[in-house]
Amino acid sequence: MSTYKVYISYVIQSAAQQIHKAALVDLPLPKYSFYLDNSAQQVVQWAETKQAALPENEKIVILNFFNVANVK
Repeated sequence: MSTYKVYISYVIQSAAQQIHKAALVDLPLPKYSFYLDNSAQQVVQWAETKQAALPENEKIVILNFFNVANVK
């Protein structure tokens, strides 16, 4: 299955602090494309997986994301 790269800027929030982070993520290229931008749903699924790995008192907030071209 083919993939594409997405840059995701996000914050991990807790009661004590906010930590700004970023990730360059390989997301699976959908077999069928029903929308012009399928990245949003893929990023939400990525965030839900990331949230499940965080402690209960921390929350992930997506700030921005965009597709990246020509990255090897």
